Order: sequence, then structure tokens, then C-alpha cells
Amino acid sequence: MEENSDIFNFLRDRGIPEEEITAMKQQKIDREVILLMEDADLAKYLPSYGDRIALIHFCRRQTPSAKRKLGLFDKLREKMKIRKAANEDEEEPQTSNKKANCKAKSCKRNIEIGWLHDENGVIKQVRARQGGGTRKLQINAEARYDDILKEGKALFFQNGNSTKGEESDFEFEVWDFKQNPLPKDVSVGMIYNTVKLPILRFYVATHSKMSLTEESSDESDQASDISNSDSTKVNDCSQNENEQLEIYEPQDTLPDVFFISDEDVGLHSSQDHLAGMVLNVSSDPEITFGPQQPIEDDSLSDTVVHDPCNSPQNVPNDLPNRNLTIHYSHSFNDMIEAFSDHEIVAQSLRVRRILPNNSEEAGSGPGVLRDVYSNFWSDFYEHCTVGTSVKVPFLRHDFSSDKWKAVGRVLLKGFKDCKYMPIKLAPPLLEEMLFGAVYTDLKAAFMKFVSCQERDVLNQALNDFSSVDMDELLDIMNTYECRRRVTASSLPGIIDEIAHKELIQKPMFVIDCWREVTKGLISLSCEEIQQLYKDLKPTQKKVTGLLKFPPEMSENQTEVANHLKRYIRETDEDKLGRFLRFCTGSDLVVTEAIHVEFTFQTDFTRRPIGHTCGMVLELSDSYDNFPQFRAEFNCVLESNIWVMDIV
Repeated sequence: MEENSDIFNFLRDRGIPEEEITAMKQQKIDREVILLMEDADLAKYLPSYGDRIALIHFCRRQTPSAKRKLGLFDKLREKMKIRKAANEDEEEPQTSNKKANCKAKSCKRNIEIGWLHDENGVIKQVRARQGGGTRKLQINAEARYDDILKEGKALFFQNGNSTKGEESDFEFEVWDFKQNPLPKDVSVGMIYNTVKLPILRFYVATHSKMSLTEESSDESDQASDISNSDSTKVNDCSQNENEQLEIYEPQDTLPDVFFISDEDVGLHSSQDHLAGMVLNVSSDPEITFGPQQPIEDDSLSDTVVHDPCNSPQNVPNDLPNRNLTIHYSHSFNDMIEAFSDHEIVAQSLRVRRILPNNSEEAGSGPGVLRDVYSNFWSDFYEHCTVGTSVKVPFLRHDFSSDKWKAVGRVLLKGFKDCKYMPIKLAPPLLEEMLFGAVYTDLKAAFMKFVSCQERDVLNQALNDFSSVDMDELLDIMNTYECRRRVTASSLPGIIDEIAHKELIQKPMFVIDCWREVTKGLISLSCEEIQQLYKDLKPTQKKVTGLLKFPPEMSENQTEVANHLKRYIRETDEDKLGRFLRFCTGSDLVVTEAIHVEFTFQTDFTRRPIGHTCGMVLELSDSYDNFPQFRAEFNCVLESNIWVMDIV
């Protein structure tokens, strides 16, 4: 009763008539009932919406949160008891079978097995066309070195023969997913429990017995030559420096889902089977979007030896390296945190990304770097800017000057590394940042800043003021806080003033932060900025002109090439940026050509493949019609996450 009297006293304090309070007493409407009532039911007693909101808030404040939660938990427990009782009889006969099945399943593990072959000191992965490839199978969790080797021989050396020779001609080893020799006392289940990967890959490593014998003799000859050269003069040593053996460490990732550290490379070079050899670990610098599949192409029969000189490089090699870890789930915050360090501008970035499933993405190289910048600015437009066709940063209470300077370093570093410039930012804003003055037409930029409906009303008012709907025009003026009387003669000047306020004055704090970071480091004239905006902006005609097809194509390949051109011509601006990002890593035009190659793919594995480092697009030539081609390409471009793998 005391609780109800508190409620009624609260209502009296708010000036509720006594007859309404009496009606609530007669219907026994107390605190618990009020919290369960719908707004329409409570309105029968309290017509004022404000009174109802205040009463509900008062009742919630008077009821302890623990008591409210307890009621919910009690209901949940009751439901769980009912379900448990209903399912007890059904589950009891099946319990023993399920336990047996689960135990049997837990004894099996899915693994992948590949074949690595040593040819003249170069470790190459044998592709599917040469009898290798990546094979998937189930194996006992207690399987060890000998069991995996047995399965590998059965896969790659059927009946004792392979494309590289007979089984008796080779020495065999088993390497783990990092291409380290697998210890013989370690089981598959132990590795799974340690590394927590969804699937493990092992390699059958083969070495020709003849080549190993020759290398051993070469080693002894080399040792005798060294022992006989003790009296060699220093000048002779300096002249022969280039003739000494060198061990090359890989600069890119190997063709699986793991990065190889310097310690791993040193471990390889110290093994008996590689002693005294010139080690060249092969890797493919290309980056592929989509799941990794065996490539049926003569040109990729074996993994090509990586040559850093031939890789597309945007970052100067003489800069100190910096490893940058980016998580897909919060890449924007990771970039802000990394670029808060002012020294990052003078460093060469190597990016590794963590996928949503907490595994590490295999891709690396300039293509990944371009994709990271593209992804950052896409998030920046979404969370930190206002405007439609052109964007302007808006001030956020959680963004201090340090964070805005970090964004400025991303702008500077992206331009230096990849010639990436966020062209959706209003050109007057960048001019103010670089030159301290605005040279482009503010009114034209403002018309791209406002919405389409506002643009139509403003253009109509500028062209024929008497025909415009004044209510709509005044509503727009109020949106941008206009304080002057709008007439046909004053409107152009008012729009200029509003444009300067929205594009320059409001983001001036951001402009000052960026100017402090980029001052003297971006040397562009006003004309060059305008030309840069035109060159980087993707258009259907421009992207179609980037496509480079093979000089000779079959009838099917010619038809697919026409499908691709038609697809680009029908693509809108947003999807056009996605297409460029799929092929090059950047949603802007930062390349002079996109090379289109045709590969054989089955109907099950058919999908477009983009190699962002080499600016290469691989397509199947087996499409029946254009709608089929368009549907499959749209499916790829509309995916939320593109995973980069090494081919």
C-alpha cells in the first residue's frame, strides 16, 4: 500500500485530477501493473503523454533492477524446464549412438597435403597439372610423420611413379604448414590443439638423390678450395665478393596462409638436406581475391621464383620497414592508432590483416596496401563526413587534434605510397589546406555537397525565382541557418556565403590539423589538383580503356571480353569503384592498364579472380550468356569481405 500511495502522491504532484487517480485505485493499477501496461491502455486513465512517460519512469526508478531481471530469469527457467521435460524422453534412446558418433568424429581431422620439390636448390610447389596441387583428406588425429608421408606418397606417387620421376629416385620429408620439418613424435591432433587453425596443411618435400650426391661433392670441393686459399691477398678477396654464395630470404609470403619469419628461414638453411645450397624460397607476388583453387594453366605449372626487382613497388626501398597489423572488424581504429605516430610517414609499410575469424590473411604486397587505404577512406566517408557527392569532415567530440592529424598522415602517406587521393573530399577544402586560399567555384562544389532534392530547388530558384516553392526554399535556408531575407537578387550571394561556411569555415579545425602534417610535403599546384581529381575519378569509358586483352583470343574468349566491356558500361559509379578495387586494390584509377587473362575453370569453381599486385583479372571463357556473367560478377563485387590469398 505504501508503494501505491507513493505513486498516487506522485500523480497529485503533477496535477492529475483526483477522479482519474480514484479510477486507477478502483481498477487496482499498482506499480507492477503500470510496468506491464501498453501505452494505449494507460492513456485511458492518463490522457497526457508526458504524464504517462513520467509515471513509467517513476515506477522503474522505484523498482530495483535486480528484481526486474529476476522476473525475466524466472520466466526463462520455466520455459527451459518445459523444453527439457519434453525432450528428455526423445534424447534418452539416442544418447549412446550420439556419443559413439561424436567419439568417432573426434578421431578424424581434415588436413591438406601439398607437394614441394627441390630443383637445383629452388623449392617449388608442384601444381595440379603436373600431378601435384593441394589435396584435402581426413586423417586420424593420432597420425604422425610416417602416416602423413604414406598418404602423400599414395596421392602424388601412384604405383611408385610421378611426373618428376620414380619414388626410388627421391629422398622424402614431411614439412608442416610453416614449411619446417615435422618432428616424428608430434601428432596431427597435437598441432591442431596448439595452433587452433580451422585446417592444417602439410607438405611432402622431395629431393633428388642424385642432386644431393652432387652437392655433397661440391661441398667438399668448396671446402678444399677454401682451405687452399688462406694466403689469398685482401685485394683478391674484395674482387671476388660477388662470387660468394648468398642465402636469399623471401620478401613475400609463401603459397599458404602463413607468413614465414626470419627465424624460420634460418631454420631451413640449417637443415642437413639443404646444407651448403643456395636457398631460393619461391613465392608468387600476386594476390588473389577469393578462395584458393588449383590453377590449370601451363604458365603457372610451378610456382615462379620471386624476384623483388620485377614486383610493382610504390614504396621506396630505402625507407625503414614497419609492420602494420590491421583487423578487418575495426580497421579504421587500427589505422588511426598506427598513424598517430608521426614517424610512420618516413617508413615503408608492410601490412598484415586479421580476418573476422581471427586467422591471418595470406596476402601481402602493394595490392594489399592500396586496399587498406581504400578501405580506410571508405570508412572515413561513412563515419566522419557529411555531404552527398562531395564530402566534408565534421567535428566529433571523440576526435581530438591528434586523431585528425593521424587522418592527415593517412592522406599524406597514401598519396606518397600509392598516389591515392580521397577525391570525394571537397576540392575547396584541399585547396585551403595546401594554399590557404580557395580557387575553385564554391557554389559548384556546394551543389554537389547538398542532396539531390535541395540541388533541384536551389537551381530552380537561381534560374526562375518566381516559380520556386518558397516553403521548400525557406526550409533549405533554415537547414543551413540562413539569417538573411531571401530574394531573387540576394540568393546567389547567400548561397556563396553558405557554401563557404559549410565547406571551409566548419571544417577549419580539421584543415589546420591536416595543414600542420602535410605542409611542404605535397607539392601540387591548383591546376594539378584539379587534373588529379579528373584522372583518379573512375568512369565507364576510362575503365573500359584500361582493359588489355590477349592479342589472340578464341571465339568464346572474344564473347566473354565483350561481356566484360558491356558489364562495365552498365555499371554505376559505386560498383565501378568496387570493380577497380577488385582488380587493383584501389577504388580509384591508379594504373595505366588492367590485363585480362582467360583460364580454364569448371562450372563449380568458376569465378572472377583479381590479382591486385599485377593488376590482372582472370576470367573463365565458359559463360553461356551475358546475364550469367553479370550475375556471377555482381555476386563477387557485392561481397562484404574479399580475402586475399597467395596463388
